[in-house]
Amino acid sequence: MAASFPIFIVGAGRSGNTLLRRVVVATEQVYIPPETYEMGEIIRTWPRLFLLPWRLRVWLFCAFFEKHRHFPTFGLPNLNEFAAQAVELPRRQRKLRYLFEAFFLHLGEKSGFHAARWGDKTPYNTMGLREISRTFEDARFVYIYRDGLDVASSYRRAGLYPDLASAAARWVRANRQCHHFGERAPARMRSLRYEDMVSAPEEHLPPLFDWLSLEYSPDVLERVPAGLGDVDQLAHHAATKDAISPRSIGRWRQDLGPQDLAGLPDAFWTQMQRLGYPGTPEAALAGSI
Repeated sequence: MAASFPIFIVGAGRSGNTLLRRVVVATEQVYIPPETYEMGEIIRTWPRLFLLPWRLRVWLFCAFFEKHRHFPTFGLPNLNEFAAQAVELPRRQRKLRYLFEAFFLHLGEKSGFHAARWGDKTPYNTMGLREISRTFEDARFVYIYRDGLDVASSYRRAGLYPDLASAAARWVRANRQCHHFGERAPARMRSLRYEDMVSAPEEHLPPLFDWLSLEYSPDVLERVPAGLGDVDQLAHHAATKDAISPRSIGRWRQDLGPQDLAGLPDAFWTQMQRLGYPGTPEAALAGSI
């Protein structure tokens, strides 16, 4: 029987998450939509909706997504068609897990994908790993991580964070969440270093694909699927369409100087060292570990 478990790509944003999504979707075996943002909040809210009729729960589920500012990346005017289908789910499937599954597969069909499996790539969902893992007990998680200096610099350059300190804090928090989840559930998470993925994808991706029960072929590295939504609409995802290469490794050196690095807190450098990157400003500037 073919694998059916969902795949979650997690970690801090600007770490190659969207690039990995592109490659996975290119297999045509899994559909991963634009970032969903609301999954964790829905899971936390769902128990409080238990006494409502199923129809109202479906409508509230849809409202979470429709009211989010990034809903246009799904390429749909609304979720009316999905809501009408979801209201009619068999009683045994009127559970949150099945509702999410139906939602993701609906998004895939509307975007021209007909894969039987689904996944998610939303860096913000990294903050809700425990809740997500309990809802999807068979899910597997790919933790992708990258040099925190490149991530923080990229966050700021893309305008996603107003300053280096807040961008660095987000990187630290996301990586801590993944580290803690990996310790609790090591069989459910695999890590992938961004620098390895872009420098030698043909070496590092096949073992990961095997663990995810995906068939790998070299052409997925070059193929850019149509209908990726946010990749087409949001400027900070534009580079996702480029050929895979290590050109962005160390780009922080164009944006950051000694004073910037000296202003980063000890927690940032501790996390850097834990992940195998330079653990001090001096080591980073010297290009050593």
